[in-house]
Amino acid sequence: MSTDGSGEDGAGVSRRDFVKAVGSIGIIAAASNAAVDVDVDDLWTDDEFHYVGDDYGEYGASDVIHTTCGQCNTFCPIKVQLADGSGTGEYSSLVRKLAGNPYSFLNTQPFSQVPYESDPADVAMGDIEGSGDVNTDRWSLSGGRICLKGQAGIQTAFDSYRVRKPMKRVGPRGSGEWKTVSWDQVIRDIVEGDDDLGHPGLKDIWGYAPQEAVMSDWEAVQSGELSKSDFDEKYADDLIDTDHPDLGPKSNQIVDVGGFRRNFIRNRLWHQGLGSINSIHHAGTCGVSSVMGNVRSHAAKKKRQYPDIENCEYLIAWGTNPMVANKGPTWLAPKLTNAIEDGMRMDVVDPRLSKTAEKADTWVPVEPGADGALALGMARWIIENDRHDLTYLQNPSQSAASDDDEPTWSDAAHLVLVDESAGPKARAADLGLVSEDDEAADDFVAVDAATGEPRPASEIDTAVLDVDVTVDGMAVRSVWSQYRERVFEHTVEEYAEMAGVPADQIAEIADEFTSHGKRAAIMAYRGPAKHTNGFYNTRAIATLQHLIGNYDWKGGQITPYAGYDTMSGRYELGSVPDGHAPWGSPAPRRRQLRRHLAFRPRRRLPGEAAVVPCCAATGHPRALRQRRRGVPVRRRGAVHPAVLEQPRYGGRRRRRDPGDPQRH
Repeated sequence: MSTDGSGEDGAGVSRRDFVKAVGSIGIIAAASNAAVDVDVDDLWTDDEFHYVGDDYGEYGASDVIHTTCGQCNTFCPIKVQLADGSGTGEYSSLVRKLAGNPYSFLNTQPFSQVPYESDPADVAMGDIEGSGDVNTDRWSLSGGRICLKGQAGIQTAFDSYRVRKPMKRVGPRGSGEWKTVSWDQVIRDIVEGDDDLGHPGLKDIWGYAPQEAVMSDWEAVQSGELSKSDFDEKYADDLIDTDHPDLGPKSNQIVDVGGFRRNFIRNRLWHQGLGSINSIHHAGTCGVSSVMGNVRSHAAKKKRQYPDIENCEYLIAWGTNPMVANKGPTWLAPKLTNAIEDGMRMDVVDPRLSKTAEKADTWVPVEPGADGALALGMARWIIENDRHDLTYLQNPSQSAASDDDEPTWSDAAHLVLVDESAGPKARAADLGLVSEDDEAADDFVAVDAATGEPRPASEIDTAVLDVDVTVDGMAVRSVWSQYRERVFEHTVEEYAEMAGVPADQIAEIADEFTSHGKRAAIMAYRGPAKHTNGFYNTRAIATLQHLIGNYDWKGGQITPYAGYDTMSGRYELGSVPDGHAPWGSPAPRRRQLRRHLAFRPRRRLPGEAAVVPCCAATGHPRALRQRRRGVPVRRRGAVHPAVLEQPRYGGRRRRRDPGDPQRH
C-alpha cells in the first residue's frame, strides 16, 4: 500500500505532509501560545491513513505447519501460516502469520490445552466439552498464546543480515573476507579437504575402533599375549595414539561446536555417526556460572531455582524478569499474575526497575554483582532471629528425613576434616568409627544429639548442628559451623552497605521469607550469575532456601525437568542403525572435572532436591584418596548428603503438623 493516499473527493494528505504539519503546529503553538484551527479529525479516523485493510486472505490446513519457536530456549509450540513465494525467486514461501499452538500447555496458561483427540472442526468453532465451565476444565479455544519475542520470529526469518547459505573464508584468518558457496561445495570441502584453506577432509582424519576390542587387545599387550608392534599395526589408522589408547579413536579429533538444535546433531551425527566424544556448545557464555552454582548446591539434577508458583505465598524474583523474559512469558507471566491476584506476595531483587519489578510489593535495587552480600545479610538475620528450620537442618540422612516426613535432607550436620587442605567430608572409617570393610565405612559422619557422640549419619535421627571437636586425633567441624562462621564475618549493616540496600529492607524481606513455612521460594536466574563472582552469588542464594528446607514442598522450591522424550516415539530419532559408541578422553576439561568430583551412584527419593557435599565442591571424594593409598574402592551407594556449607544453632525444631503444606 502506498503511503501517499488521496480520498475520493480529491483532497488528500500524505504522511510526509502530515508530519510536517504537526511539527509546524507545535512550533506555532509554542511561539505564539495561540490556538490554531486545523481540522485533522479525518487523520485519526480514516482507515486508509491507518493502513486498515479488508483483504484477509483465504488459507487452509495445508498452508499451516506446526513447529516450535526458536526465539528463546522455551521452544513454545507454534503454528506458522505460509503464503506463496515473493515472486522474485528469493524466497520459496513467505511467513504471513505466527500463532501459539492451542494443543500445548505452554501456550494456554492458565487454561488447559485443547485435548489431542478433539475434532479440529469443533476446536475451530469453540464447541468442545468443558469449554464453557469456568469452574472445571477450560480449554484455550481462542488460540494459543505467543509472546512478542515469538512474533518477532518473522523478522528473524527474513532479516537481511541472516546467513542463509554456507560461507567460506577466502582471506587470512581474522580478515573477515568471505564468499558464498553452494551446499555441494561445502560438503565436498569438508569430506575431501580444501587445498585453498589447507585443511584435510574427514576422509583423511577419521578413524574408529570400538572400545571393547581396543582395550581387550591392550590388556593382551600388557600380559604379553599380543606384541606391541602388532597392536600398533592393527590400530594405526584408528587410534589417536597407539601408546595411549585411552585417548580413543581418531574420530575424537573432530570437534562439534553446536548451536541451536545441538542435541539432535550431537547425538545422531557426532556421537553415533562419526563416533566422536567431543561436542561442545555455547554454555560457557550463557549463564554457566548460574548452572554450576545450582548444580553444586544440590545432589539432584537442578540447574535453576524455580518455585511452585500456584501454591506459593511469598516469592522473591531474584535477578530475573519473568513477566517478559526468562523461560517464556507465554506460560510464566500468566502463572505469576494469577498467583498475585490470588494473594501471593512477590518481591523483586533487580538493579533496574524491570517490568516484573513494577508488579512487585517491594523492589530491592541491589548493586550489580552484590547479590551474594544481600543473601548473606538475609542469612545472618535469619540465624540471629532463630528463623531457620531445625527439623530440616538436623536431619543428616534419608532415614532421619523420612521420619520427619521431609522429602529431602541436608549435610548441615556432616563433619568436615578441616586440617586436610582440600577440606573433604569425614567418612566413618576415616574417624575410626568402623572398619574399612564395614557396611558404613563410606557413610558421612555427624554427632548424635541423643548421645553427643559421632556416628555414621545414616544411624542418627537428630544431629547436632554446631560442632567443632577432635575425633580420633583429627580436627572436625560441621558444615553448619563453617557456614555460620562465614555468614557472621559481617553484620547485617555491613552487608547492607556492600549490597546498596538498607539494612531495614534486608530484615524485612528476610522476615517475610521465613514467615510462610515451606510456602516461600526464590526464583533466581542469570542476573546474579553473570559476574566474575556469579557462582558464589548463586550459591549464597541457594543456601537461603536450604535454611527453610522448602525443596519439593507444595508452594516451595521444585525440581523441574519433567518433559517428553523428544527423540523417540513414532520415529526413533535418537538412534542410528549400526551407529558408533563414542569413547575416549574428551578434549574439554569439564568432563574430567566432573569425573574427578563425581559421586558414586545411589538410590534417590523421587523428585529429591538436595545439596552436594563439601568434598564435591572443594576437595576430593574419599574414593580418590583411597586410590592414592592403594585401597580398593567400594562400589556401592553412599548415604545422601544435601546442603553445602549450611547454617548453625538456634532456629525452630518441630515435628510436622497434619495441617502443614504437603510435599510434592
